[in-house]
Amino acid sequence: MTTREEIVQQAHLLGYRGKKREEYLKQEFKVLAERAAISRKEELERTARKEKLDAERAAKMDLENMRHETEMKMLQAKIQAGIAKDETVGNTSRFSDASAKHPKLPHFQDGKDDLDIWLTQFERFAESNNWSRDKWSSSLCALLTGRALDCYGRLSSEQAQDYDKEKQALMKWYDLTEDGYRRKFRSCKPAEGESPDMFIVQIVTYLDRWIELSRTERSYEKWKT
Repeated sequence: MTTREEIVQQAHLLGYRGKKREEYLKQEFKVLAERAAISRKEELERTARKEKLDAERAAKMDLENMRHETEMKMLQAKIQAGIAKDETVGNTSRFSDASAKHPKLPHFQDGKDDLDIWLTQFERFAESNNWSRDKWSSSLCALLTGRALDCYGRLSSEQAQDYDKEKQALMKWYDLTEDGYRRKFRSCKPAEGESPDMFIVQIVTYLDRWIELSRTERSYEKWKT
């Protein structure tokens, strides 16, 4: 946009003097002011439209988060009551049948429990109580909370009924992958009050899981390469 200084310079170049110069400047300054007012109005309108869109997006996101949180709470309540049923095509069971008993195990506490250790405890408990493996997935989901339950809610019907696929999805969700265990092994430090034996068990577990997931042969030559 033309400035006042440029208008004055233009009047000088045109050779205007006296009254003619004043009339020219007055007219050009008026036009400049009108253009500036229009520009400010358009900028305010753009800002208002953007703020409105941002507010609508934020409100939509809040509603979506509330809906998702409500669904997760309802899902957990149904699972724990043993009455969750799949409502997809075929109306087949997705979680557990109504007669399934709640496993007598502590819930997985998201942010507190180590998922890998907790799953190992779950599997040992299931094996020692001779649970049928096809019931492991429904028993597991009844014990999940927080992000773990959120992960379970995103599984397909097929995945939710297969313990191994359910476990794989949870491990990936919590970064318990080859790279994840590699980072854990390299950054692992003894916790306060942890004995040397306990720490050794922990780092060996990380190493074993890293080797297992990388499908590396357990030999010196393979590890060296």
